[in-house]
Amino acid sequence: MNETTTKVIKLSNGEDIVCTCMESHNTDKNSNKLFIISPLKMEIRNKVTKKGVVEALTLSRWLQPFTQENDFEIEKSNIVTMSDASYALQNYYKFMVDTIGNADSTLAEDVRIQNYGQDVSDEEHEMANEEVRELFNQYVEKLTESGRQSKLIEEEDKELTDEELDTLPCSDTKH
Repeated sequence: MNETTTKVIKLSNGEDIVCTCMESHNTDKNSNKLFIISPLKMEIRNKVTKKGVVEALTLSRWLQPFTQENDFEIEKSNIVTMSDASYALQNYYKFMVDTIGNADSTLAEDVRIQNYGQDVSDEEHEMANEEVRELFNQYVEKLTESGRQSKLIEEEDKELTDEELDTLPCSDTKH
C-alpha cells in the first residue's frame, strides 16, 4: 500500500465497500484489524430506461448514518478479498466523499439544536418539525446538486407503457 490507497473490500456478510486505507495506521502485519477511512457502500442497481436495462453503481454511506465517526477498524477475518480500486472508481469515490462531506458541513452550519423544556406547545413542536423537514429537503437538494440530478432521475423513473416496453432491446440469449 502507498501512504493512502483507495481499496475495494468484499466483506464476508456480502457487502462491498470502497474506502481509504492508510499505511501508517496498518503497519502491524500481525494485527487482526484493518484501519479504514471514509468507507462507502457499493451497490449495483438495475434501472429500466427507454434505452433498455442499465446497471449503475451507487456509493452511499456505510456506517456513517449511524455514527459520527469517519475512521473504522475491520476484523481481517471478516474480509473475503481486497484490491486496489480502478482509476475511474477512485475518482468517483473521491467525488462522493467530497460531496457528502460538503453537504454534511453545510447542514451542520444550518442546523441549530435547541433544548426545549417540557412545556412546549403543540404549535411550537409542529413549527420545529416543519423546520427540520425544510432543512432535510435542503440537505437532499445539496446532495443531488441542487435538485438537477433528481429531476433527471424522476424523468428516467417514469413508468413505461406496454408499447414502450415492447420496443426495448432484448437479448437473444437462451438459458
